[in-house]
Amino acid sequence: MAADKKIDRRTVIKRVAVGVGAASGLPVLDNLAAAQKHQHGATTPRVAESAAKAPSFFNRHQYATITRLASLIIPTDETPGAFEAKVNEYIDLVVGESPFEIQKIFLDGMAWLDKASQQRYKKKFVNLPNALQTRLLTEISRIKNPGAVEVVQAKFFKAIKDMTIDGFYTSKIGIEELGYVGNTVLDEFPGCTHPEHRG
Repeated sequence: MAADKKIDRRTVIKRVAVGVGAASGLPVLDNLAAAQKHQHGATTPRVAESAAKAPSFFNRHQYATITRLASLIIPTDETPGAFEAKVNEYIDLVVGESPFEIQKIFLDGMAWLDKASQQRYKKKFVNLPNALQTRLLTEISRIKNPGAVEVVQAKFFKAIKDMTIDGFYTSKIGIEELGYVGNTVLDEFPGCTHPEHRG
């Protein structure tokens, strides 16, 4: 593929966000007020600082896993990523306010991820080097028609991916990246200029 035709992951995610408004199909919140109370903003990417904030739903290990996964899905490159947008806080808040079946997707998925990491590499997912974390995440992202033994990881990957995209592109950083400037007031509204619509 020619370099000028290559589309990076961030561009694809941005197009999805613009095209459908919200990427997630999860029935997470009937009232978005709880999520809107969460203030997304830029931060210096300090892992210790992020870990210092106590999660409201996940335990600290699960919260660290969510933080790492979101950072792998929308990494920090020449522009801020999920870490700087505090997507981990958004996911913790939204999952905590979600029905039990949504919470179970996240809890079962992270349990599976740690079990697979321990079996293969003798370490939990968050303690793996970046290359092995990426390998595991790529593997579950490629499941298209999950069989009975792949349902947990397939559902979890879709859930964490969708919620990461939602969290990022509803944050201040994500909105700025989309170039959204908000509604503007028109001095006048000329109406339709087609001859057949003039009365």
